[in-house]
Amino acid sequence: MTVGLKMYDGISNTSAIIIEAEQIRQRYRKLAPKDSAEDDKDYKTLVHTFEPAKLAAVLKTKFSPDGWCTQGQAGLKEEQARAYYEVYGPNQITPPEKENKWIKLLRMTFCGIFNILLWACVVAMVMLLVFFKDDPVKEVEAESAMRPSTPGFNSTTKEIAEEEGDDIVTPILLSVIIVATAMLQWYTEMLAEDAMEAMQKMGGDKPVPTVRRGMDGERIERSLDAVNLVPGDVVFLEAGDRVPADVRVLTCTDGMEVDNSALTGESMPEPRHGKTEKPTMAPTEARNLAFFGTTVLKGKATCVVHATGDNTFLGKIAQSIKTSYVKSTLEIQIEHFVHLIAFVAVGVGLLSLVANVLSPQKRSLAEVLENAATAFFAQVPEGLLPTVTVCLMIASQHMARRKVLVRKVDAVETLGCVGVLCSDKTGTLTSGKMTATDFVPPVPPAPPSEGAPSAGGGEDGLLCLKPSWCGYSTGDRQQVDALVRCGALNTAARPDADAPGGFTGSPTEVAIFRASSEVHGGPDAARALKAKPENAKIFEIPFNSENKWMLTIHGQPASGKVTAILKGAPDRVLNFCALDAAAKKVVEGHMQALMNDARRVLAIARRNITSPPPKFEGTGPQDCNFPLRDFEFVGLYGIEDPPKDGVDTAVVKATKAGVKVVMVTGDHPDTARAIAKRINILQTTKLDGDAEDFSVITGAQLDSRVPKADNFTDDEPEDNVKWWKKAVTHARVFARVSPIHKQVIVQAYQKYGYGGIGDICAMTGDGVNDAPALKQAEVGVAMGIRGTEVAKDAADIVLQNDNFASIIDGIEQGRLCSTNLRKSIMYTLCSKVPQFFPTLAMVVGVPEALTIAQVLLIDIGTDIWTAIAYAFQPAESKLMGRAPRHPKLVKLADWGVGVYSYCYIGVLQCFFCWVMFFQVPGLYDVWQEHGTGPYKHAADKHTVLSGKTIYYWTLVLGQIAAALSTTTERQSLFTYCFPNTMLNIAIVGEVCLGLVSIYCSFMHDPFDTTLLPPELVLKPIIALVSICLIEEVRKFIFRTLEEQGRCAWCLETAGPQDASASDDDFTESGSDSHEDSEFSEAGKRPLLC
Repeated sequence: MTVGLKMYDGISNTSAIIIEAEQIRQRYRKLAPKDSAEDDKDYKTLVHTFEPAKLAAVLKTKFSPDGWCTQGQAGLKEEQARAYYEVYGPNQITPPEKENKWIKLLRMTFCGIFNILLWACVVAMVMLLVFFKDDPVKEVEAESAMRPSTPGFNSTTKEIAEEEGDDIVTPILLSVIIVATAMLQWYTEMLAEDAMEAMQKMGGDKPVPTVRRGMDGERIERSLDAVNLVPGDVVFLEAGDRVPADVRVLTCTDGMEVDNSALTGESMPEPRHGKTEKPTMAPTEARNLAFFGTTVLKGKATCVVHATGDNTFLGKIAQSIKTSYVKSTLEIQIEHFVHLIAFVAVGVGLLSLVANVLSPQKRSLAEVLENAATAFFAQVPEGLLPTVTVCLMIASQHMARRKVLVRKVDAVETLGCVGVLCSDKTGTLTSGKMTATDFVPPVPPAPPSEGAPSAGGGEDGLLCLKPSWCGYSTGDRQQVDALVRCGALNTAARPDADAPGGFTGSPTEVAIFRASSEVHGGPDAARALKAKPENAKIFEIPFNSENKWMLTIHGQPASGKVTAILKGAPDRVLNFCALDAAAKKVVEGHMQALMNDARRVLAIARRNITSPPPKFEGTGPQDCNFPLRDFEFVGLYGIEDPPKDGVDTAVVKATKAGVKVVMVTGDHPDTARAIAKRINILQTTKLDGDAEDFSVITGAQLDSRVPKADNFTDDEPEDNVKWWKKAVTHARVFARVSPIHKQVIVQAYQKYGYGGIGDICAMTGDGVNDAPALKQAEVGVAMGIRGTEVAKDAADIVLQNDNFASIIDGIEQGRLCSTNLRKSIMYTLCSKVPQFFPTLAMVVGVPEALTIAQVLLIDIGTDIWTAIAYAFQPAESKLMGRAPRHPKLVKLADWGVGVYSYCYIGVLQCFFCWVMFFQVPGLYDVWQEHGTGPYKHAADKHTVLSGKTIYYWTLVLGQIAAALSTTTERQSLFTYCFPNTMLNIAIVGEVCLGLVSIYCSFMHDPFDTTLLPPELVLKPIIALVSICLIEEVRKFIFRTLEEQGRCAWCLETAGPQDASASDDDFTESGSDSHEDSEFSEAGKRPLLC
């Protein structure tokens, strides 16, 4: 059917075509059901209900009479196709809006509250240099009496010296640190994006055979990239092809099947045909439609494209999960910390300003502002930003070596806070490699043949056999043969030498077909069986999630008798069988026994149909034109999906770490329960009360508990709230769930978990239908091998090897990252009290003990590098023996950090600094006689200069003591030792820089230091040793109180007590479940820890 283009006056031919195409698009939208939402109309059309002629008219294309379109004119005209391409755009799903990489770099450099605080310091320093700069040349008095003679020192000449406020090095260095840190984080995320793009390119599609028409209607056969397809294109698909767009099947070979598991989560193949569907059929259920992103498993088809790109079913799902940017827990924690630091820094700056104004030593306005700005700057932990970035980079690289791709580095720290890990079963907790381990045929009450082990015995009429022994069960051969023959005929799997394992199809179908073939004599014997005329398949009702069974009919209708074979979920199949209550109970008993052994169980039955109809029709009992009753029970199949190696150990590790592992599966509850027990998710012993009732929850129970809105609100019915609170506390398995349930489960944990505060959740997934749940969770984890691109785009982390144990490793890395950041902050803040106190002391006339230059030398010269070195700190021995830190209760820098740094270590440092300050001979007398100056005698100036130097040197050693003390929170330094090479180097660097400042003359003038006699250099070592010993005593006391259970600060719970598991369920015998715990019931950290 050829449809011409109407021309429009005054516009070009191309424009006319585009207008025509847009009108077609608008008409296409109007074909949607009237009650469709506006955003859904581009997909929810009725094309599956149109006859081919009407479909061709709507899409302005042409089909051949037989529908195959292999000869003659077919498809769109080239000119039409180009115009449609302009209207509809490329056939690709619009990816999430990608920020320009250079804008991203600028944002990371200049945005963010912490960056803004640091840039404010830089700007303040520069402004002081520009607006308050004095004459740079001044007369310097001879200081030969103040300092020992050094080479090149001339006491009688003018010395050119910059004012302290003219220090241009500090703002430059701080700017370099900010920019370098931003570039480091930017580079890391660019590498992750490149890795994702590489993974996507590896899965690129092959060209699609397409037919179009030329200007004169001639046939043009082309192989187009999928991205160039437009609605109306006629394409040819065959087994193994990926469906390149949403298409309507015009015609296909008998038995064509597609794999829709990426969209539906169902692993069973679904048949396709070219017949027109009824108007009442939903598009997603129509069997004459195939969807973008699915795969053709069997057969060939000629199809017409009816939706491309974002208008496809897959595109609609992808667009629905695009949400606004959500801050990570790390960003929230950093913001909280910066607010605290800003408050402290501003307060200290104002106090410094007042102290300088009230000081007996009169200063210029420039000096007062400079001192206040420096006091403000000294309170800002400049090393935090690079420490955060380096910590996350190290964790990302460590995880990358374990085949875990971190798409956003912030997710590493969030992963360390995870308290609930919801995981798929198949392919994540289990291998995904199904094996038929048990055949259960009905037999006369008799023991099995000699040498054939059985789980049953035959006494009750059923015999449970291993497939490998079936060949030897001679007495029961007839029943076994019936079970094997039915399994080989009623199947969606088929032999394929090129496929992994030699078969293609869903894992369950392949498992049954492989076992049946082996028992029957191998694949060749199975092919011969299926090739017999009496076994020819003439009709099929494929498996679907509603029926949970599949039916095939075999034979020659002309002979007057055919055989129907029914296979599926036992509870559904048994309803069609002619079994009395006693026999049904026996079957259910064996079924339960298999499921208790973690087997997935399918039942199979058959019946002969005499006088078959001329043509079999129907999709279920309600519309079939043949009897679906009185089937003969043939047997059960027990199928095992064994747990992956190491999963049971990983679950135990997670449980000991306070992480609740929850299995989310579509399997039968009993099968799921058995698997959960094998991998330590569920206890092997029976629980009591709600703990037992809620340990395994089914999808049927969830159906009546889903929220009315998109998420849970405060207006939920009280009964639902109580039920969900029990569910999130006790549930360990969610079975027989649908994809929509996954998002609801995550929402429930986030709303009602952790005693109503909300759990931090991670969710694993691989299909498109998992994407909303992945997006909903704080950490979405996609499978790299089985996962769809939409799932990977929605996830924060991609498991390139689909290994569950890698998630637990990631949790450990996240915790280590968080712990090291906390230690770095504690270390950095320790020096702030002794740095600020000299300014206050000057108000009462104490000589200046620490200059601005010395403060900057400590902060920029040493502390920042030591703080960064904490990123390389290895874990303490009990890191994964503690409950996760909940970011809503325990901040990265909370009051405990402030008490430790300001009121404990900071006070100790300040005490020793002042003690050493007054160890300088004559300094006390200078204070009493001259206060803060001016000092007329060179000896007095030298005495004060020596005091400044020893104060600075003591503070350097005090910071080394803080570095050693904060390497562990409880573990003794004598057992932990010094495993961090980078920190060791930084400490050596601190010592060297301090000694250089004392003994090298070029450092004396810029930093107000001087030579000290050996005894004054050695005395501050007392401060270092004393602080370390005091800290060891504190750690010993806390460890002792913990062991005795007397330290209320150190008792640990993972939030509200979980009644579903006792302390000994997943711990080693004799271990203390509270050993080395970290949190109190309120979620607070212990004081001074």
